[in-house]
Amino acid sequence: MRITKPEWLHHDADKKKLTAIFSVDFHPDGQRLATGGMDNKVRVWSTHAITHNDSAQPHAPLATLAAHGGAVMCVRFSPNARYLASGADDTVVLIWEQDTHADYSGLGDGSLSEGSEVWRPVRRLAGHASDVCDLAWSPDARFLASCGLDNRVLIWDTRTFTQVAELTAHTQFVKGVTFDPAGKYVATQSDDKTLRIWRTSDWALHATVSAPFQDNIFSTYFRRPSWSPDGACIAAANAANGRVPVAAIVQRAAAWPTDLSFVGHHAAIEAVQFSPRIVSIDGTQTSVCAAAGQDRSVSVWLTSQPVPLTAATALFAGSVFDLAWHIPEPSSYESEDDPVVARLAACSFDGTVALLEFSRSELGSPIPIPDQGAMLAAHGWSRPYKSARTLADLHCSDGSNNDDDYDGNSDGRPRPIAETVAQIHLE
Repeated sequence: MRITKPEWLHHDADKKKLTAIFSVDFHPDGQRLATGGMDNKVRVWSTHAITHNDSAQPHAPLATLAAHGGAVMCVRFSPNARYLASGADDTVVLIWEQDTHADYSGLGDGSLSEGSEVWRPVRRLAGHASDVCDLAWSPDARFLASCGLDNRVLIWDTRTFTQVAELTAHTQFVKGVTFDPAGKYVATQSDDKTLRIWRTSDWALHATVSAPFQDNIFSTYFRRPSWSPDGACIAAANAANGRVPVAAIVQRAAAWPTDLSFVGHHAAIEAVQFSPRIVSIDGTQTSVCAAAGQDRSVSVWLTSQPVPLTAATALFAGSVFDLAWHIPEPSSYESEDDPVVARLAACSFDGTVALLEFSRSELGSPIPIPDQGAMLAAHGWSRPYKSARTLADLHCSDGSNNDDDYDGNSDGRPRPIAETVAQIHLE
């Protein structure tokens, strides 16, 4: 495992006073990494610059997106690679799209995007009454879920970005959301010490899981859960076994049993994140999950074994808030002897980001996409998968990038909802 922490990747111009970074996410192609911070900004970075890090040669972000009026709590790229969603404590969700036809000469003070890339806000989703804590796209990018400190979960149809459902069973702050990769459910986690599972067919409550959280005495910024890529289980943050902090494993079965957990962290777990690909290690197919939290460490687990595969302890000087994986396509490293097969990004309250890289000898190899599709089919996934070669093929191959419903200009350029910070706050 190789760990990189570039000193130049931060959300404050003064490196002596770093600003907390609350969220991180990879673009589906792995070439960009987005971060959201307490400085009210979203920043997009070059992954190549991070992996080829030279601290003596600082790299400016590819883009700095300045449209929120509060700290940016979550950033998530859409699975079809078209959009970047950001949610903040200004109660707003913004949908950004890269403008590859931008006239850079027209960008000046007050612009919503600065840097070598131009990203424009094409939708402003106003529905929450308090901070937006987490976001999740459905696997086919058809829906976006947002949750927040108003105790609600909102579902947005990405063809028009109109609200289509409001999920209101939680009685306290909702701090995490994740979609079922088989497309049947969405799961949400709250300070009311429950994980609730909702059907995507009618957005009705399907099940409530509370047992792993009843002993919990820990307070966290987030409770970010994650669904395994084969659809077999959910990893839930901020659970407890007595007074021991754990990540609970909620199995996909009639009663959603919670007999398993990841035990090893010494303080509350803020976020868990499954790798999007099943891997084969020594002939065993398994899911890979990362966990992180207030002990400032990151651990990596295989669902096939009870102890962590590895752990990076005291990696940060503050709590770890978010995690993101990128799995390069095997075709990109076929000629290498021991290539990097997975990258894991983590961000912290201390204002830094770490990138963990795993080689094939450490983490095995991703199984073929059709094999992963067959696992999802066992849970009701109905789309064609036998000819899929990438995750985008598997989940978004039916044209769900919404081109027919796209409200853009005639030349294909995104139609921004505003050009300056002043304009967007007048919306």
